[in-house]
Amino acid sequence: MRILQVNHQYPPHSLQGSELHCLQLARSLAATDEVAVLHVSEVSRPYPPRVERSSPDGFPVFHCIDGGHYARLADWPNPVLRRQFGEVLADWRPEVVHFHNYLSLGDDLPSRARASGAAIVYTLHDFGLVCPNHLLLRPDLRPCEKGDADFFGPCCPTPLRVSGGRIPAIRRRVPSLARWQAFASQQGSPVVRGMLEAALAVPLLVSGDPSESEVARKRDFFFEHTRRIFADVDLFLAPSEFLLRKFVACGLPAERARHVGYGTRPSIPRPKAPSPDGRLRFGFLGAFHAHKGLELLVRAFEGLGDRARLDVHGSAFGSPVGGSLLRRVQREAPAGVVFHGAYRNEDLERILSAIDVVVVPSLWFENSPFTIHEALACGVPVVTGDDGGMAELVRDGVEGLRFRIGDAADLRRKLESLVERPERVEELRRNLAVRPASPTPEAQAAVVRAEYRRLLDARAYRAV
Repeated sequence: MRILQVNHQYPPHSLQGSELHCLQLARSLAATDEVAVLHVSEVSRPYPPRVERSSPDGFPVFHCIDGGHYARLADWPNPVLRRQFGEVLADWRPEVVHFHNYLSLGDDLPSRARASGAAIVYTLHDFGLVCPNHLLLRPDLRPCEKGDADFFGPCCPTPLRVSGGRIPAIRRRVPSLARWQAFASQQGSPVVRGMLEAALAVPLLVSGDPSESEVARKRDFFFEHTRRIFADVDLFLAPSEFLLRKFVACGLPAERARHVGYGTRPSIPRPKAPSPDGRLRFGFLGAFHAHKGLELLVRAFEGLGDRARLDVHGSAFGSPVGGSLLRRVQREAPAGVVFHGAYRNEDLERILSAIDVVVVPSLWFENSPFTIHEALACGVPVVTGDDGGMAELVRDGVEGLRFRIGDAADLRRKLESLVERPERVEELRRNLAVRPASPTPEAQAAVVRAEYRRLLDARAYRAV
């Protein structure tokens, strides 16, 4: 089979969940099939637009540099990306096009892939097709409980941008007002925050508040394009049962959706490095985005620094908003919190060997976090939220502990229970030692490949 994997970003430009999954799946499939990857990762020199081709893992990788990042949630098309995508389709001639995180919603890339004659598969890594902010998270960072076909809620207009389909000369090249508002809100300094909010006053007066302006047009745009993707895709894959149920409740045809979990690299847990001062070691690993819950965790940890430590590993991945959040959290962090900065994926096992318990404090209904998969594979218990894909991976009292999502007091109670009874950590670790091994990336790729073959065989049968 000739397969094209499509994702918004790709290593080494970004090393977050869907990017690592796309790389892992492409490598596994390349052992038996012809595979290529297309991505639109941001670069420091976005002009002139171009397609750069490389083969870092032995298969083609098409990097479409289109200069159009800020049009991703807009109704105006990106002709450059459309042309680049068409060129890759013509060059590679895939039988299957497998989308991961969606690109520019207004560019109808799944429709264009379908028109080429390919079978279309789409992995739902988050809630982006029913929630414009991808996360089912309200502006106050509380989870959104939407679950019906009328999934355009009051907070949905804010990230969307509309111009009636016309390509604006300036707006398409600059961040949206919503992004500037988010950046201002994360500033720790009241003076800086006030200055940014004052600077936004005139654009808001001219264009209107993004949460209130052109709501009907935004609603029509979002419904039209999401429902078009629902219609154009032959098969949706969901890495968690929770996410699958949410999408079906929002109108995704159940007969064209299937739960297929992520594969996990086999790991041999390293001998646990002893804590040099005897304190219990909690760890946070991941991206410094507000929805990842680092601020909640740091707040919950306050007052525990004399008996425990919290090691924070990660990066803002170039996000100005995430960078502002990190600086504020660092300034306000209590005793016992240590920030280590970014880490390489190949260092993960070494880092986990010096952590007693990993904490995944996400505020949103995480789909199937790689951090949890990797921690459990290395024999490290996990404290995480009690809903979404997180709760599917961690049974309370078995692989770790669960707390009420977004509840700092409940999270603190869970952390303190382990600090006061460290033997519970050993009990959880023993549970992990006898836990059945997770499917490998190769096993997951075999399941996905069988789904590709099923789609192609069904097409061939109908053509007879």
